[in-house]
Amino acid sequence: MKKIEIPSVKNFSDLKKFFTDHKELLKTAALPLVIGVAVLFFWFYGAEEDIVVDGMSDYAGNSETTEYNENPGAKMYVDVSGAVVNPGVYEVGSQTRLFQVIEMAGGLTENADVDSLNRAEIVYDGQKIIVGILGEPSAAASESSGSQSAQSGITNGKVNLNLAGSATLQTIPGIGPSKADRIIDYRNTNGRFRKIEDIMNITGIGEKTFESIKDYITV
Repeated sequence: MKKIEIPSVKNFSDLKKFFTDHKELLKTAALPLVIGVAVLFFWFYGAEEDIVVDGMSDYAGNSETTEYNENPGAKMYVDVSGAVVNPGVYEVGSQTRLFQVIEMAGGLTENADVDSLNRAEIVYDGQKIIVGILGEPSAAASESSGSQSAQSGITNGKVNLNLAGSATLQTIPGIGPSKADRIIDYRNTNGRFRKIEDIMNITGIGEKTFESIKDYITV
């Protein structure tokens, strides 16, 4: 290490010049001293107190409020028939999509009407899935009960939020193309509507709108 010769200091200008000329060397010399002081500090105080980041304990304690509360461990089943290799009842998860169910059933047959399917949709417990055959009337994605038309999306005279396409959804008073698209996007992302009140989860559809359309919709 270069030896620092301390000159005689007669005034402030001399002191300032000294520190300016030896700035880098003084930094190097001071570093071991700083480290030594830090080690001594944590030696005496570090073992007695835990370092706590403010707010982290509250976050950990309330983590259960962000959990998905739809009982993810519950078993779900769908019934697949029509133009699949192995029709039957299959156990699925809460976010299983139709294309995955088709894979479980061995895939589509050569005469399957692929255009009648929304293979990206999330299936739901108890769903009856009928894969249509080319040249025959489609009954894909029909429910297990009730008088309805899967192609039109009408169930017992009401628009079925889980089955209706954009055109049928727009027959609901006050539902235009953009809101119809949001309804379809919602069910493709979150799964089926479980009750008609769920439509208020759609942006632009509040309680006032719901009251005006509730008699026209079903799930």
